[in-house]
Amino acid sequence: MLRATLKSLWARKVRLVLSALSIVLGVAFVCGSLMFTDLLRSSFDQIIKGSLADVNVSSEAGGIVGTQPTTPGDLPLLTPAQIDEISAVDGVQKAVGMVSSMQVFPLDKDGDLLSFPGAPGIAMNWHDTPAAGGLTGARIVEGRAPEADDEVVMDPATVERGGYVVGDTVQVSTPVDGIQNLTLVGTGTYGAGSTAGASYLFFTLERIQELVQEGQDGFYAAWVQTTPDADAGKVASAIRDVLPAGFTAETGDELASTIEEQLDVGLGFINIFLLVFAGIALLVATLLILNTFSILVAQRARELALLRAIGAKRSQVRNSVLLEALIIGVLGASLGLAAGYALTWGILVGLRAVGLDLGPVSPSLSWQAVVSSYAIGIVITMIAAYLPARRASRTRPVEALAAAVQSGPEKVGGLPMVGVVLVELGVAGIVCATWLNVPQPLVWFGVSAAMLLIGMVLAAAVIGAPLVWLFGKAFTAMFGEVGKLSQLNAVRQPRRTAATAATLMIGLALVTTVAILASSTTTSLGDRLAENQHGDFLIAPVSLQPFDAKVIDEMRSVDGVSEVYGYFNSAAQVKGQDEPVSIFGTTKDGLEKGTSLDLIAGTLEADGGVLPAVVATDYATEHGLAIGQLLDLTGPKGSVEVLITGVHNWNTAFQTGQVIVPMEAYGQVADTALVNNVVVFAADGADSEAVRDGLQESVSDQPTVTVSDVHEYVQARIDQFGQLFAVIYALLALAVVISVLGIVNTLGLSVMERTREVGLLRAVGMTRRQLRLMVTLESVIVAILGALLGVLLGIVFGCALVSLLGDQGIDTLVVPGWQLAVFVALAALFGVLAAALPARRAARLNVLDSIVTQ
Repeated sequence: MLRATLKSLWARKVRLVLSALSIVLGVAFVCGSLMFTDLLRSSFDQIIKGSLADVNVSSEAGGIVGTQPTTPGDLPLLTPAQIDEISAVDGVQKAVGMVSSMQVFPLDKDGDLLSFPGAPGIAMNWHDTPAAGGLTGARIVEGRAPEADDEVVMDPATVERGGYVVGDTVQVSTPVDGIQNLTLVGTGTYGAGSTAGASYLFFTLERIQELVQEGQDGFYAAWVQTTPDADAGKVASAIRDVLPAGFTAETGDELASTIEEQLDVGLGFINIFLLVFAGIALLVATLLILNTFSILVAQRARELALLRAIGAKRSQVRNSVLLEALIIGVLGASLGLAAGYALTWGILVGLRAVGLDLGPVSPSLSWQAVVSSYAIGIVITMIAAYLPARRASRTRPVEALAAAVQSGPEKVGGLPMVGVVLVELGVAGIVCATWLNVPQPLVWFGVSAAMLLIGMVLAAAVIGAPLVWLFGKAFTAMFGEVGKLSQLNAVRQPRRTAATAATLMIGLALVTTVAILASSTTTSLGDRLAENQHGDFLIAPVSLQPFDAKVIDEMRSVDGVSEVYGYFNSAAQVKGQDEPVSIFGTTKDGLEKGTSLDLIAGTLEADGGVLPAVVATDYATEHGLAIGQLLDLTGPKGSVEVLITGVHNWNTAFQTGQVIVPMEAYGQVADTALVNNVVVFAADGADSEAVRDGLQESVSDQPTVTVSDVHEYVQARIDQFGQLFAVIYALLALAVVISVLGIVNTLGLSVMERTREVGLLRAVGMTRRQLRLMVTLESVIVAILGALLGVLLGIVFGCALVSLLGDQGIDTLVVPGWQLAVFVALAALFGVLAAALPARRAARLNVLDSIVTQ
């Protein structure tokens, strides 16, 4: 049987190439997704191992060394004497005080930031103490370590991205001292060298203390190396006994475990995100292979009938078809595994080309990727081939011989009726989820949408019949008998036509859903931001890090500026509560005029000597707070007592805080040297461009800060969502590509099946041009049928989703009609392109050879 199967496969090798290719694409996506997330995890593991000490001492508010989430001035400091106390603890070989910041960014030679969006600029004092377990910590790659205050060492990836060499003068943007000119004396990094997009800058201790803490002698953290025979856990416990309040000590293993858990959550989300699209691609590939094997089995009806006639059992016929599927599945999975490996390498090379350094990592074929690839490739192919194999084995020899002689219209069967029932149930479920008060409406929607999609796939032959009839009438009117023949070819094998159209329908249904969701999201976001953002100009950091607050006074002196309001964020501890709260500092006018904060009750003003505070409703509810109560806030600068005078419900263009206090109170608990956002009002009649130029001049020495008007601010936020949806479109394109392959495959097999018929048409006078047109029109019918059904489904899904997500801020439904029209037009174009090769082959068939074909 194996030998006969291999011969049969080789005879039909051209027919099966596209089927195998669909599996290759789907498996490549799955394999590539698994290997890419493993690659990221390996890169981050290298970063973690090289950047943690045996014991890490840090502020409880600041977190891991070099990654403080709060303003540096808000964090307590360890004194040199306390570092000496840590050094004296049994088991400690060396303790190094650390000063670091995430707000120091290198600039390129044009004065622009050398950073990726959202990636930090991590600056710290140079030290070469080993990392946890004796691994390499900070190391010099080229040149030497910084020795003078005007020297700096940067990581190799950033140096290369900026086009610098050792010895060049480098401009560095600092949080409070503006742009500094420094000499690049070397390149250095942690451990294996991965930075994952961040930039590392190393300074002398005195210089980093000047840049970060205005020269104050102290340390945010300590890097502790233990003796070879010491137990890091016991050393950490002993260090905690000598630490001042507000500091903690953790082993490198403990911190690494915490970070890896957080990474697993993030990388797991990425993996799930990619695998969802891989699943979509595999679903479409399954339909393609099901269609292909149905056609191949139908074409082999005479061959299989003869096998049955000479004694072959039903099981042997069924197994021969399944064996073919197994071989194709193994071949497709193997090629898909290789393609996924190549795809991961391509992504890695692309990331390195744009300067995103993941370190000395390379893709590896894990057993999970290998097992998943073969399991998916083989199982999907076997499932897709089972129904045609079963059908072939149950057909009697005489029936099969008769069917081989005549290739007439096929019966639709009862399966589409099951599909119609599923469509009705799906529509009813979506209606209930959207308009009725059902529990967990999104779950209702998800299940109902799946039923509707499956139902449409099964019932496409029935539901799409009127559309095919309309196409036939239109094409007959435009192209005469050639158009009529294309319509007849499409309807005489309705299940085949429906299965081919269903592949494109799935892809375009999802694309249309995303298009509606994207348009509705960006429109809702834009409307809300435009409504909520007050002022004429917004000054905000591109790196999400606070910037020098001195710009507030400078902007007030700009001609044409009426009002300038600064907004400060930090954290504080409330007496009697375990968790710190986010605090937001501004003035009463800044709160009421510069923000769209929803003040439910009260105001940021109090009578008497107690300073006021406005608290968030959710925070007040959680802690049982009400207007008139007192709160004791404690921060790194000290403590202050405030009186709750109002309650707010958030709803601002930028993040405020759980507790909002005036600047008099904020300055007593937190650092006011760095501001998070600034809102500027221009005077009536002022020249807007002149005001903008003045504001730009006031932040000219802070490249991390941008000046934008309301429209630009709103558009920048919308563009961020646009980039996300662009990625989703690109991933969904895989399903569309497989759909087009399905049309090509089906048409190619259909032409082979109708070889005799094509010969007869040519014999009675049809020209090659007319024959090509007939095949092309048939392809266009299938493509537009799938497109229209897909767009219809997408509109239903998209509108229902927007309705269900109204509470999440997506409250404006937008159906991009022109975009949907483009989808349908592109589908027609795909139909023309998909028909090119099958139509060319049909036109080149020899007339006499075609007529005698059985």
